[in-house]
Amino acid sequence: MKRFAFYGAGSLWLLVALLLAGASQAQPFVHPGLLHTEADFARMHAKVNANAQPWKGSWDILVANSRSQLTYNPNPQDTVIRGGTGQNYTILYNDIAAAYQTAIRWKVTGDVAYANKSIAIMNAWSLTMKHLTGNADRFLAAGIYGYQFANAAEIMRSYSGWAVADFTRFKDMMLNEFYPLNEDFLTNHNTACITNYWANWDLCNMASILAIGVLCDRRDLYNRAIEYFKNGAGNGAITKAVWYLHSGTLGQWQESGRDQGHCTLGIGLMGAFCEMAWNQGDDMYGYDSNRFMKGAEYVAQYNIGNTVPYTTYNWGTGQNCAGMSQTLIAAAGRGNIRPVWEMVYQHYANRRGLSVPGMAAYAALHRPEGGGGNYGPNSGGYDQLGFGTLTFTRDPLPTTVANGTYKIFARHSGQAMEVANNGTANGANVRQWPANDCVCQQWILTNTGSNQFSVVGVGSNKFLDVASSNTADGANAQIWQSTGGTNQRFTFTNVGGGFYRITPVHSSKAVEVTSNSLTDGANIQQWTYNSGRNQQWQLVQENLPVQARVATLPAEPVSATTVKLAVFPNPVTDELVVTVPLAEGTAPLMTVADLSGRLIYNGLIRTNRHAVDMKKQPAGVYLVRVVQGGEVVTVKVVKQ
Repeated sequence: MKRFAFYGAGSLWLLVALLLAGASQAQPFVHPGLLHTEADFARMHAKVNANAQPWKGSWDILVANSRSQLTYNPNPQDTVIRGGTGQNYTILYNDIAAAYQTAIRWKVTGDVAYANKSIAIMNAWSLTMKHLTGNADRFLAAGIYGYQFANAAEIMRSYSGWAVADFTRFKDMMLNEFYPLNEDFLTNHNTACITNYWANWDLCNMASILAIGVLCDRRDLYNRAIEYFKNGAGNGAITKAVWYLHSGTLGQWQESGRDQGHCTLGIGLMGAFCEMAWNQGDDMYGYDSNRFMKGAEYVAQYNIGNTVPYTTYNWGTGQNCAGMSQTLIAAAGRGNIRPVWEMVYQHYANRRGLSVPGMAAYAALHRPEGGGGNYGPNSGGYDQLGFGTLTFTRDPLPTTVANGTYKIFARHSGQAMEVANNGTANGANVRQWPANDCVCQQWILTNTGSNQFSVVGVGSNKFLDVASSNTADGANAQIWQSTGGTNQRFTFTNVGGGFYRITPVHSSKAVEVTSNSLTDGANIQQWTYNSGRNQQWQLVQENLPVQARVATLPAEPVSATTVKLAVFPNPVTDELVVTVPLAEGTAPLMTVADLSGRLIYNGLIRTNRHAVDMKKQPAGVYLVRVVQGGEVVTVKVVKQ
């Protein structure tokens, strides 16, 4: 540490920055890892071969598209112009669509003829293209076609038939012709007022920088895009694109007062950005409490015909930030068809298990999705790669949650969710407490539709409720009579290992035990989901009374005991150690069982210290019980 004393403050920070930059640069990317991964292609292949719908319907549209044919011939240009005199950018977006579509056909069928066609298109362009220009629209071309072309190349990078020199030349084209315009726009915004350009202008350039970063293994580019998403100055940053939150489920999109065609384009661009980041391990979909989900749900709800709230949008335009206002939501383009909705719907509904009814309905209207060439000849039909029903559709998350009566146990502590002191009044608090037979720890789950559940206390006949429909972190969990509010409806998302995230519909946050506390009586509240074990819950169905469910075990003690029992470690991962002081000539009976009553150990203890192997047992809550001299001691253990 003393060696740092020889550096000035500036030098020290420079050293730290260089060390961090080097570590970041060394972090490898997942390949392929933009819009699609190898796991995605395996799913597409399996579903198409099984003629499974809706995947097959989207595949059939792809196969019929003229751009996916082996007879397609590219037309590379030395100079691509979008905006102003001599526009020819339509050639580029048609050829990109062809490169992408033939790449998909190769991955799904294994037919190398389609692989060769895809790389022939990309080789022709990397050999020819030297300039991308035009008026301000050149930045749109660099962004939209940059991220799309990078995606086609990312799919093909694993093909052994793509010569290293050809792939390198293609990456150089992306870095030299597309990326500089992307960075120029995010830095300078064409010298205009920072709010002059709509969210889509930022978003397409952010997507291009991120995609080129992955394609070219440039962690600095990738990080630049992620940082801009979080904290950028322009309208593509998440808090500016979804600039106003009306509720826990609806966020006003920045272009809502402009027209709906550009709103849906924005959803497609931000969705592509989030999907590519997700495949590299960064959850921008869920960033800032699912802020993008709220914006997408807002746009979807309005475009399927529902009424949504609207707040006047004010911004500065031109070089001098002249003030402008939009006081009403724009009906122009309402209900337009753009193949972007499967991507965002499938993520939130079938990857994350969240309730997004607007997206569900709007995605259904588009299904099965086509791609470039299926939505007219103009640029809007090519602003997205499409075919999302084939490429993004997932089977719904498996769920074992059925209507019934349950005890609900916190994963981190093994304690049960209960109404404090068996309360029945409105506002009675909900907390964690060691499991017992009180009806205050029993909850009736009822699916009210769209996998949204009411959770009603058996002892109180009142509803689990987030107080006052509050959407903030720390809002309290309580019971209340039925109001029909979304603060009394919850989704249950399987997070693996038999545990669930419980999500209040109104806020999209997570039900948790406060501060990860292990204390008896620790409060239960909502908080932004962070994958903590205090935010994950085990459901144990109460088909029979507790004693009947564990009839193979000794009865619960009815009075205080003198037996001294200790278990460690708790939580346990491998070996559980149980210590019991033994009286001379005694051999207590010890059992270890899960909450369903399944015995994993049953035997007599003949030494003070006994070990139980837990390595092969699933995560969950287990009961260690020792019977000695007519007394019973039970200790709850959490297996991680």
